[in-house]
Amino acid sequence: MPATDHASSPDKAVSPKKSTAKNHQTKLQSQTKLNLPSVRASAMASSSKTKAGGYDKLMLVVLVLKSANNTEWDALASKIDKTPTQCKDVWRKVIQPALINNQPWTGSGKGWTSEMKLETLRTVFESTNPDWEAIAGSFPGKTKTQVHDVWRKVILPRLRRGDTIE
Repeated sequence: MPATDHASSPDKAVSPKKSTAKNHQTKLQSQTKLNLPSVRASAMASSSKTKAGGYDKLMLVVLVLKSANNTEWDALASKIDKTPTQCKDVWRKVIQPALINNQPWTGSGKGWTSEMKLETLRTVFESTNPDWEAIAGSFPGKTKTQVHDVWRKVILPRLRRGDTIE
């Protein structure tokens, strides 16, 4: 009996246009070394509707956040009168998922003011050390300077004000 190649079988072929959001989400998850939450499909759909030559801002945020190392949770905790564990948990369970899914994240919660959450975000961003060359590789046709400028002039000011990415 001759061996058949199942991968080239028309029954098994997958149209690349059908699963672009899913492929993009998989790409984001594989590129991150942090345990970042998955990006919702609806957030991906809205972020992929950029102008010609635009940037996928959610992907840029994910790539920058993966470079966050050695966050000083103790120093942050003493600034905002919380424990280091509380700070890390609010970052991991509240702020980070909301950022990744482009949802409002600064609303005050149980015992947390908007200012506390903004200070947490600032502390995490101070601990990032993005490799802009590698990040620019995820944006075909863009240089590291162009990608860094979008981060510095568009995304970061919005986040510092407590706004969503888009």
